[in-house]
Amino acid sequence: MKHILVTGGAKGIGKAIVEDLAKRGHKITATYHSSKEAAEKLAAKYPNVAFRQVNLENREAIQAFVADIVASGEPIDVLVNNAGLYVGKTFEKMTTEEVLQQIDLNFTAPALLIHGLLPVLKKSKAPLIINISSQVVRVNLTGEAMYASVKTALSTLTQMLRAELNPQGVRLATIEPFGVNTYGIPEPSDMIKPEELAQTISMAIELPDHLQLDNLGLSHINQPRPDYPDWIER
Repeated sequence: MKHILVTGGAKGIGKAIVEDLAKRGHKITATYHSSKEAAEKLAAKYPNVAFRQVNLENREAIQAFVADIVASGEPIDVLVNNAGLYVGKTFEKMTTEEVLQQIDLNFTAPALLIHGLLPVLKKSKAPLIINISSQVVRVNLTGEAMYASVKTALSTLTQMLRAELNPQGVRLATIEPFGVNTYGIPEPSDMIKPEELAQTISMAIELPDHLQLDNLGLSHINQPRPDYPDWIER
């Protein structure tokens, strides 16, 4: 059994991650921002799940949360930076608040949590940090400039931290899904189910202690992809 911290764990992908890990017998501490009712239902369903309310767009709130975790003295074996924000607008159409929200939630919060929780993670026998990024860092999708930029920053941070932290026994994994059905689209769809992504996270967590998934891309086989250019002979 591992003690796993999951951000944004009350709904969507985070809810699926929390449920899959809870069913496997792990101890889960998860955060939520405004989904109190959903968090309470999950905590009532799984006795090994506890929730903390944290506004991850607020740096002072993150620092207070980290201080509480550190003061508890309890090791954390795995940190899953799942909480994120997608704004479906071109860069020009976004408000200043929306630009800053994507930076704060998709990059600043994971960076601050990693930085602040490293002392607690290092108490574990085989600490693991999982950052959920996106395939948008590999594919140029028009209209997603801001989202792609912050997710690229997160993937790059994970890569660079491996060089610094692997020698200290800290493992880091980047999970990059392409199209997760958190929109209530009727199944079968051409998107990854949240439960399928959650199983992938659990697989990464349950690897032998000396292994890490460096970068894992995940997509549905029927996910729409760019067509052949006109000049390719078929």
